[in-house]
Amino acid sequence: MTSKNISPVFLWIAIVALSGTEFLQNQWEALLVMFAALELVPRALSLLDLPAQDWYALVPVGLCAAYLYPTFWYLSLPYLLWAAWLTLQQATQLLLPEKRQLIDFVRVFALGFWATGAMFAVFFLADFRPLGFDPVIVSLTAAHFHVAGFVLTVVVYQLLKRQSNFTTRGLAWASLLGMPLVAFGITSSKLGLPTMLEQAASLFFVGYALLVIVQQIRLAMQLKDSKSATWFLLAGAGCVLVGLCLAATYALRFQIPIDWVSIPNMKIWHGTLNTLGFAWLSLLGYARISTSAA
Repeated sequence: MTSKNISPVFLWIAIVALSGTEFLQNQWEALLVMFAALELVPRALSLLDLPAQDWYALVPVGLCAAYLYPTFWYLSLPYLLWAAWLTLQQATQLLLPEKRQLIDFVRVFALGFWATGAMFAVFFLADFRPLGFDPVIVSLTAAHFHVAGFVLTVVVYQLLKRQSNFTTRGLAWASLLGMPLVAFGITSSKLGLPTMLEQAASLFFVGYALLVIVQQIRLAMQLKDSKSATWFLLAGAGCVLVGLCLAATYALRFQIPIDWVSIPNMKIWHGTLNTLGFAWLSLLGYARISTSAA
């Protein structure tokens, strides 16, 4: 890992150290979004065969500055505009018959989830609350779309790219539905519809993510040329398994109330396990596979 690759991580650590205790306690999910923008997005774009431009490094810095100084929320707009433009650019490629393969749709949906996460980050910073959602829900939505939407779909893209079979194709189709269904479920609860819709959508997503992780573990165990990739993929899988248990418990909170399973605790433990655990470690693993295969 070169100094160029780890410099975003050092920058994020510096932001965490300087952000202050109150910010850490109240807006931990914002720091996870910053980490995603600084470190996860460039790695994920490369794994989507869309390497980030060199100037991209300046874009998430604006987003981080906006989070730390909300008065300057508009500094986050370039991040949203770039995500939206890249999504639109790749979506137009689907107009070409040769670009309508399932893997091309997975790439476009992954970018769309990233753009959606960027949009909700801007909503939060601009103090805009869709449907009257609490600001913390808007902020958490930004974090979820970056990790459970964008990065998880990038993992599916890699699995499909490396071994196209019945299982990976099924996961690819599920990746197009997972986050939209969860968003629909949460919105339906907000609108007063039966909470069963949110629970069904959440449990579907948990099942889908579990199958993705099973495939990731199988891939890791089959690797021969890169032990570091194997360990990164296995460690990432372990982190998300714990995170999914927390997610399933939260989804069943209406039937099995547990005081500890609350939004403040979930955004710290569930969010950190998924972002610094599953997302980062998994992307490092897939990057090492790509490097060893080159």
